[in-house]
Amino acid sequence: MSGTEGLTPRQFLDKVLEPEKETDHICWQCEHLKPVIKGSSFPPADIIGWCKKIHWPHYWCVADFNVIKKCYAFEPKK
Repeated sequence: MSGTEGLTPRQFLDKVLEPEKETDHICWQCEHLKPVIKGSSFPPADIIGWCKKIHWPHYWCVADFNVIKKCYAFEPKK
């Protein structure tokens, strides 16, 4: 696959797996967001993904309408 040389595994997954939605939600910049992948039929329409850190091992659902300014679990993507 062209354009993937030199990428870390995380960067590769971000490039290959296309999310269903993209918003300006703070969680898009966080390492712990597991986004809903395009074409997935299970999640409710307002869910953009799941936080892998809050309430682990039961992921916290991140809805499109939950706009937050700060999060104690926020870690920027590397």
